[in-house]
Amino acid sequence: GKPKTNLLFITHIALNSSRIHLTTSLKRKMTTSKTSTSTTATSSITKSSSASETATTIKKLLKQQQDKHSDAYFNEQSDAARLDELRRIFSKIQSTSELQLTGSTSTTATATATTKKNKVQAKWNAWLKNQHSTFIMQLSNAVKDERKSALRTFMGVIASSPIIDEGSNSNKKQQQQSSKSNQVILHRVNEHLVYKLVTALIKPNNEDGIVAEHMLEMLDVEFMSRYRDIQYLILVNIKLVAQELYNDAESKQKKNVGMTDDGDGDDDDDRNGDEIIGIYAENLSRILLKIQLAIDQSDLNPTDVKPKDGTCANYLFLPAKWSNIEHVSDDDEDDDNDDDDRQKDDSSVDDTSDEEEDSHNENNQHKRKTKDQTQIKPKNKVKLPPYQSIGQHRAAIQQATLNILKIQTLPPRSLKSILQALPSQILPNSTNPLRFADFCTRAYEVGGVTSLLALNSLFILMTQHGLEYKQFYLSLYNLIESKVFYAKYRTRFFKLLVKCLCGNQMLPAYLVAAFCKKLCRCALSAPPSGALFILALVSNLIRKHEECACIIHRNGTKMDDPYDVDQKDPVKSKAIESSLWELNALEQHYHPAVSSMAKGCGTEDSKTLMHDLDSFLLHTYKSLFDQERKRAGNKRRSTIPLTFHEPKSLFVEGDMFDGIFDFPMKKIKG
Repeated sequence: GKPKTNLLFITHIALNSSRIHLTTSLKRKMTTSKTSTSTTATSSITKSSSASETATTIKKLLKQQQDKHSDAYFNEQSDAARLDELRRIFSKIQSTSELQLTGSTSTTATATATTKKNKVQAKWNAWLKNQHSTFIMQLSNAVKDERKSALRTFMGVIASSPIIDEGSNSNKKQQQQSSKSNQVILHRVNEHLVYKLVTALIKPNNEDGIVAEHMLEMLDVEFMSRYRDIQYLILVNIKLVAQELYNDAESKQKKNVGMTDDGDGDDDDDRNGDEIIGIYAENLSRILLKIQLAIDQSDLNPTDVKPKDGTCANYLFLPAKWSNIEHVSDDDEDDDNDDDDRQKDDSSVDDTSDEEEDSHNENNQHKRKTKDQTQIKPKNKVKLPPYQSIGQHRAAIQQATLNILKIQTLPPRSLKSILQALPSQILPNSTNPLRFADFCTRAYEVGGVTSLLALNSLFILMTQHGLEYKQFYLSLYNLIESKVFYAKYRTRFFKLLVKCLCGNQMLPAYLVAAFCKKLCRCALSAPPSGALFILALVSNLIRKHEECACIIHRNGTKMDDPYDVDQKDPVKSKAIESSLWELNALEQHYHPAVSSMAKGCGTEDSKTLMHDLDSFLLHTYKSLFDQERKRAGNKRRSTIPLTFHEPKSLFVEGDMFDGIFDFPMKKIKG
């Protein structure tokens, strides 16, 4: 009986131990599940607490706004630190996708379902959007106060708030197997923020309404000149803001017409409003003229690309990946002729070796056509984004300039600055330069300095773009006046005058004679430098147009000059019937160089070289004086005549002090 009892006892102990082991394992599992549940709950509590802390911080920072004009204890440094802290907070929130300023371009069903389920997240995003707009409003007010720190913070907000574009791929397997180099997620600049920045810049809170130059310099050096996408978006927003200003001016004008018909209205307020719109347009033009556009499509290709970081040197956000790229010709450009402008879609650039192409196309080498200029384009020929197309850049600057010029209250100084930059900066970068023909012709007919500045642009439109302007030489003839020789832009005017007169061999004789006669008449009262240039120009014109030599070699007795200097039409001035008697007067000029050149004008033969007119444009009072001094210094024994008679005493004879200091001059000389 004892062995059986021991066996039963051992079995009972084993069963109890197994039950204890199972119970312990179940407890461990339950404890583990409870622990995981508590961890999840703790993490959710942490997220909610962090969100609440973030919301509290944002509210606190937004309430700490200070007004520079009303707060007596305004501290710019502390306010700049506050705005920069808000920028960091919103940037961190956007990086976690909690804040989405704009929706993605591809809205999938999954994303839609997610937003429907998570209403709390949608409310959180809406609240963050509202707070972000308040932050942008405060930042804009700080920029209007012309604070450099606020402008730099605004640039940081634009750099940290991109719009994310997600491309769609129809084949999911290919999308899963695609490498990191073929990602379809792209970042681009938020155009709305750029619009807010441009609007804040052109409306400063000062007395005259003109934005400070240091603000524009910072914008150009740190933002516009560095990034091509920023340049394009600023041009686009300048166009939009200028159109809004034009619409405001038109609506005010219509209201004023209705109020004057009713007998109500304040003229002073209307004038002030129109002047403010003109000043805002001037600020837009100043931003526009600081932009240095790309010369060709190759300048818009990303440089110093870092694929790992997704950055490049000349774009704020890398526009695309540049792995699968090949050479294509210029014939693949897309030209779209809209009512506004011609837009060209050029290609992008990559380095593809010719040896690889030859190895793949050995049988088709005879079909290749050599091109002088080749561009680089993706193999699948994806259309470039607007900010990466040279055609879009040119269309943007053209339309932006035209929208600014439409504003009638634009100050004259802004018109002059635009005219000055038109031939070198705007016309070469426009898709249709003839759109500026009306503006140039009207400015050319104004007279004075405005006409001088419009002359260059009008000449470019006529010679390079086929503009027909019959009144060109008539207006040019009327621009020649004595005061031109003392104008600020006289050198530019004389250069264009040489191009217009010497570059055209088809000018009639009466027109050339009229210009020669009027130039010589102005030379009588011009400074020596201007007289030398006129004599050289007249000498070249007469030798090029030999039929005009009669106005120099006309013989006869004394007669009245039939030339009418007050006649505005060169045809009716009767210059061809007159003579250049002004040359005889210039032969008696006090300056020896003018006198000698006047004597030689018209006596040159066919072998004599033409005068280099550019060298005559460099002459000034100082250069002529230095030239004469060097010429006198080269002589060994040069004596400078000081007076006609050598003085014998300190005072002349007959003077009341004559004889007081009586001493012989020989002792002084000894």
